[in-house]
Amino acid sequence: MNLMSMFWSLLNFKRKLEKPFETLNNIYISKENLLHNFDIFQERMPWKAIFPVLKSNAYWHWIKEVASILKARKTPYIVVDSYFEALKIREVNKSNILLIWYTLPSNLKNIDFSFIALTVYDFETLLELAKINKKVRIHLKIDSWMHRQGIYFEDLPKYLEFIKNSKNIVLEWVCTHFADADSIINDYSELQIEIFRNSLSLIKDSWYVLKYIHSDNSAATLKWFLNDEMTSLRLWISLYWINPLEASDDFFMLGEPLKPVLSFNSTIVLKKSLKKWEKVSYNGLFVAPEDMVIWIIPVWYYEWLSRKISNKYEFAFWDIPLKILWRVCMNLTIVDLTWIHAEVWDEIEIISRNKVKFNSIYELAKNSETITYECCTRLSETIRRTIK
Repeated sequence: MNLMSMFWSLLNFKRKLEKPFETLNNIYISKENLLHNFDIFQERMPWKAIFPVLKSNAYWHWIKEVASILKARKTPYIVVDSYFEALKIREVNKSNILLIWYTLPSNLKNIDFSFIALTVYDFETLLELAKINKKVRIHLKIDSWMHRQGIYFEDLPKYLEFIKNSKNIVLEWVCTHFADADSIINDYSELQIEIFRNSLSLIKDSWYVLKYIHSDNSAATLKWFLNDEMTSLRLWISLYWINPLEASDDFFMLGEPLKPVLSFNSTIVLKKSLKKWEKVSYNGLFVAPEDMVIWIIPVWYYEWLSRKISNKYEFAFWDIPLKILWRVCMNLTIVDLTWIHAEVWDEIEIISRNKVKFNSIYELAKNSETITYECCTRLSETIRRTIK
């Protein structure tokens, strides 16, 4: 064991001995539900390799916690954006890791490619990789008219010729990404598939044997006909239970067995009496219509709950809706508990795992005038995540 390994072992041992400091706000990550969601896709498509996507801090579910749970499942690669994220995962999970985002060419020489594979979008990256005295597995991304990342079909021969003549670059797989798979009409997705097929034919004609082929996003994993030819799939936000399809989509029900992984609880910290006609919070937008009891909850837009949901969204106490009293603050929210028996330090549910409940992530997104993806990825990193 080298000195660095000894250091981390001692640090982890010290952390286990320390008593955890209790927090007012907690996000709970369900191990059972995360593995349930993984298994749903594996059981539907047992012939495919699954690449769980843990980028953006596992959609803010917390990258190390999710990676540690996924040790219970076999996966060829875990997908992240950056090398920094990859190193965090390796502390708890020894799976191979795919970097799917851009990497500065100057940083490539410092990457440990023994467990890392790299997504290539541009020729400059290939030129830099060829200078490295290491075997490098790459993932070539095709731009099938999403016009965001990837290589155009007409430029593909140049890339293939360079890779073929390289001594250290191994083309292991090819992928693309759908632009409109969550739409009810699938015409554009089918056009993208056709472009991708043409790219695959060109690659195979160049005598490349591909280990993995994948094109999925969360919507496409549910629309099986869009990915039936692929040998693997990337499991994005659907791993965490978000159904990206509209309820009117023919394939919507295929996402309904997914179970929510995240719940978010806070704590009542203060009780106050309010007289009739007294005003509440900034600008006094709420005026008490009668004598009331209000409670202070230590959560709001610093923890990223949008100011737009003031006076609209509801918290829960034992499944009872708690009305937010107008304008919220940076770290505090005021709710009406006049007719509810609760005590200081009781837990309040901010986001429920019940996806049809009044305080689900869907309701939060709707009242915030945004999408579920944004609600997940903006929950503050200062909120403790606990596997439960």
